[in-house]
Amino acid sequence: MTESTILSTWARQVVRLGPACALDTADGPVGYADLAARVAGYEARLTTGGSPAPPVLLMSADPVEVIAAMLGCMAAGRTFAPVSVATPAAVLAGILDALRPGTAVVDAAHVDVLRDVLHDVRHAATAAAPVETLCPQDVVSGDASADRWADATVADHGYVCFTSGTTGRPKGIRGSLRAVRHFVDWERAEFGVGTGTRVSQLTSPGFDAFLRDAFVPLCAGGTVCVPPGATPPVGDGLARWLAAARVEIAHCVPTVFRTLRAARDVADRLPALRAVLLAGEPLHAADVAWWRGSFGDRAALVNLYGPSETTMTKFFRRTTADDAHARPVPVGRPLPGVSFRVLGAGGIGEIEIETPFPLPGYLGDEPGGFDADGRRFRTGDLGRVRADGELEVLGRRDGLVKVNGVRVELGEVEGALRLHEDVRDVVAAAVEHEEGTVLAAYHVGDAAEADLRAHARRLLTPAAVPTVFVPMAEIPRTLNGKADRRRLPRPGAGPVSGSAPRDGLERDIMAIWAELLGLAAIGRDDDFVRLGGDSLATARLLDRLRTRHGVEIPLRTFLSAPTVAGLAATVTALRATVAVGSVSAGNEAAAPGEPAGRTPSEGAAESAPSGSEPVPAVVAAGEGGR
Repeated sequence: MTESTILSTWARQVVRLGPACALDTADGPVGYADLAARVAGYEARLTTGGSPAPPVLLMSADPVEVIAAMLGCMAAGRTFAPVSVATPAAVLAGILDALRPGTAVVDAAHVDVLRDVLHDVRHAATAAAPVETLCPQDVVSGDASADRWADATVADHGYVCFTSGTTGRPKGIRGSLRAVRHFVDWERAEFGVGTGTRVSQLTSPGFDAFLRDAFVPLCAGGTVCVPPGATPPVGDGLARWLAAARVEIAHCVPTVFRTLRAARDVADRLPALRAVLLAGEPLHAADVAWWRGSFGDRAALVNLYGPSETTMTKFFRRTTADDAHARPVPVGRPLPGVSFRVLGAGGIGEIEIETPFPLPGYLGDEPGGFDADGRRFRTGDLGRVRADGELEVLGRRDGLVKVNGVRVELGEVEGALRLHEDVRDVVAAAVEHEEGTVLAAYHVGDAAEADLRAHARRLLTPAAVPTVFVPMAEIPRTLNGKADRRRLPRPGAGPVSGSAPRDGLERDIMAIWAELLGLAAIGRDDDFVRLGGDSLATARLLDRLRTRHGVEIPLRTFLSAPTVAGLAATVTALRATVAVGSVSAGNEAAAPGEPAGRTPSEGAAESAPSGSEPVPAVVAAGEGGR
């Protein structure tokens, strides 16, 4: 019997369901048959006579086109590598040099950026074999070949996802679609994902968790629910979208999940929600305590763990009441067919994972933690086994940290900052605070913060740009000369501008900023973005103001004056508008075609700015690996 693949399993659902909703998007539903027609169009454009065909770079902001292109690559026998459209040019150049794609599926809005980077790279492979750029709008939908795909035997050419590397260049992790199917089959069975099940898609295509969000529902005959906007909704906005989309199974990073705590009556508003699966960064006991206080046993909160090198999740735990007091919250037991060891004396050591399928390793056969047989991987994470046999993850044994669900090499951050001519010494550190992890850069030299932040943005992915820059007279060192991160001061010793708040509203906004950004003090004239506010932090801020002050602030209005003073003025003006609108609605009839009491701010809310990942994205929106 031929082994099922992601492509064949999905194709059987196309044959069975036809026009049923495969993806629910802001632009309307996309049926299984409609998606199959797009896949046929990509297959026709991506099929080549050469063997092996070069990889395909996917760089689109539209999840529908990304999923269709992925399936088209599977049908055409091509390896695919999705990246975020917000990838900085310097990082994209490293990806192109490592991947050496033959084709790039790229949005029309980003094709010139890609071509400029390709021109600048000028490596030998590009000169010998130019990269074909293919815009989704130029792909003509074809006749669905679902019956043929359902029975086809297609070699697993896999995929590549990129993460930061210790050399400052992107590291390509080769993934197996067979391993993706192993996870998909497990989640479908474990959580009863079937025909019509509605599953969230809150992950950027640049992270391998996007494959989970897409193919768990599509291989089960369910629906992928795609939120509007460039970044995931947060806070009350996330609660509203989950309710409106009738999401039953939600996937996200804990950083995004925590924003739900700002929403009122969240359990009552989400009657369809039956499980939230969290991965990408540690789950805290306080998260479990809040969840159980709101949902009790009605909906499962699941802690997941697994590095990208072994393909997404390899451990899971349905959290219990005991986890509300656990330090740390366990990641549980391995998936079927997966085993693990903790290497080290005294009960604590490095976690090694063994999978039931071969692990392809890194692009270009870069050395790493893989064994000679290609089935075991040393994660670099420290852990221990509890008395009940479940695994606890205790942190990293190297300089790799997770910031808003995204893997960041501290050495890469430090290396990029050292390239600035006015930096004499620097050390990067991940600092924990209530809202999550803040990436801080402690630097010695004469570099101005604005210049250093701009420099970092040119060379690093959004998640790797420090939130806080702390000037130091010198970096504290251990006796052997290494940076002593334990002696680094807490970031945020004082505001940038030093200007004090003028009233209670400004003090309240400053307090919100300090909490979101992990800073000890804020000035009324400080710029939110210059202080490190990324797209998810911006979304959190606007959501917090909505719930606390009852105003809906359009994104472009905030970005026109992203200071405490400017924001306070906006809040005051919107409050006055709402008050006038309420009086007018009570005294005058609404104009023809307009609802009474509508204010200029209603319907004007926009998504968080693009250009930042999970975030916090978060992150990016985002997840990625551990």
